[in-house]
Amino acid sequence: MIGIVAAATLVVAAGGFGAWFALRPSGPGAAAQNYLGALAAADPASAVQALACDGTDSTTLIGAFAGVTETITDPTVGEVIEQQESARATVAYSLDGQSREATLSLVSTAGVWRIACDGLGALEVSTTHGDTIAVGTQLLAADTTVAVLPGGYDITAAPVGILEGTATAAVPIGAVTPVSLDSTLSPAGRDAAAAQVQAYIDACAAPAATVPPNCGIRVPWAADLATLESIAFRIETAPTLTLSDDLSSFDATDGVIVATATGTTRAGAQASFTYRADDWALRGTITFTGNEMTLAVG
Repeated sequence: MIGIVAAATLVVAAGGFGAWFALRPSGPGAAAQNYLGALAAADPASAVQALACDGTDSTTLIGAFAGVTETITDPTVGEVIEQQESARATVAYSLDGQSREATLSLVSTAGVWRIACDGLGALEVSTTHGDTIAVGTQLLAADTTVAVLPGGYDITAAPVGILEGTATAAVPIGAVTPVSLDSTLSPAGRDAAAAQVQAYIDACAAPAATVPPNCGIRVPWAADLATLESIAFRIETAPTLTLSDDLSSFDATDGVIVATATGTTRAGAQASFTYRADDWALRGTITFTGNEMTLAVG
């Protein structure tokens, strides 16, 4: 009986302590440990909830974290210096095979301690093509500093599927990680470019009432007709597409097109005349913006 009573008393005492601890506002050290624990457990939603960092978008942070291939490990909190509603905590952890240290700033709002912006890391990715890169499920701006949750990331060229190229980056707490991403046009991207140019060629060769602009087509109908009523085109050989090595421009050359112009002659008769061009060509620029590739005839 004595053993049973003692055990019961111990359980009650432990339960009472647990209730007291749950009701007591967590200190800055506990808040820092919770944040590090969420990062280590690959729980970005909890990590973001622990932040007090104006100007950061939680959707971006969580979406980018889907591209994490390595989380921090062995997180510990060392010295904590608390001053009223602010604090600083020295922390240690491992990432990318290295032992690392950082200092976290914390702020207290309504008795709740949260991690300031220096608890994040940042990526600064330069890419050979375009203005965007993909991290996880998120498109991020290239050539600028973008805040992310600390961890090891896979970075992919964008437009996704059009360009191919990957890079990896270890993003420590409180640091900006520069990354260079080399990208090339994928086979699917080349097919898409060819399809886009072919669609433009087909549109240029559609029956028309006037010579279509920006199509590289000249029909000298005015030499034979006073007025033009319609033009019918026939493509004998479509221009062959060539992309520049730096993917900034394209040429579609060596096309052959036949145009039949119908209208009224200067004598007032209805007539048709046929013209042939053996050097039909289109030229233009290629741009990669966001998750799109655009070929523009110029």
